[in-house]
Amino acid sequence: MANERRYPFAPRSNRLLAAGQYWAIPLSNGRFGCGRVMAVPAFGEKDRVGVVIGLMDWVGDEPPTSDRIAGHQILEQAKSRFDAITRTGGEVLGNRPLELDDLVPIRYDGVHIGAVARVWGSLVIRDLAEQYFTP
Repeated sequence: MANERRYPFAPRSNRLLAAGQYWAIPLSNGRFGCGRVMAVPAFGEKDRVGVVIGLMDWVGDEPPTSDRIAGHQILEQAKSRFDAITRTGGEVLGNRPLELDDLVPIRYDGVHIGAVARVWGSLVIRDLAEQYFTP
């Protein structure tokens, strides 16, 4: 099919990203964490760089697969840029629909004074994975 995504791929914008996609986050101890695309776009309708990403409560000796991450939850999530994927793991490995694990992306009620919005730099998810999963 022409519209079918092929995995793995390294995103160059958020155009091919979709909720449920996941990628490996290599850790300093040789294991892997897992990042997840929670929502696209993150910064408005015309946004081509933003994505809501989450760190899964999964760690393994091999990169994540749909079966390996099944049933796992999101530890933390925030708005970021697509290069959080390329700078922390390199490639989107596949897609597991969020609803299979009852995962819900964070929602913001717009941009206004007093609004709370978590925004991560491109390497924050890797740093969080190190904090959670390495001694």
